[in-house]
Amino acid sequence: MDYFKNNPRPSDKDVHDFAESEGIDEHKFEEIIYEIMGTFFGAGLAKDYDGSYDAKQLEMGIKVEMEHTSCKLISTRIAMDHLAECADYYTRLAKLEAECEGKDE
Repeated sequence: MDYFKNNPRPSDKDVHDFAESEGIDEHKFEEIIYEIMGTFFGAGLAKDYDGSYDAKQLEMGIKVEMEHTSCKLISTRIAMDHLAECADYYTRLAKLEAECEGKDE
């Protein structure tokens, strides 16, 4: 995880070099990476949803979820999962955040 935290967009050569430096078979390392990606993109509510997302909500969601990742594809997928669960998720989230900002701690 630290490798990807410090190298968020490594080239294939960089991944192979890292695996070699750690004594990991490069192909096995790639299998692990692909398994993680498959688990992320092959799961969640969005995978079974018909895809009719409100464009404004999806745009809001992508922006919000970019605080968790530097990858627009991943932020889009997270937003889609939330919107599959609740069509106005990001409007509700904005309201909740506004309410929380107004409270004294």
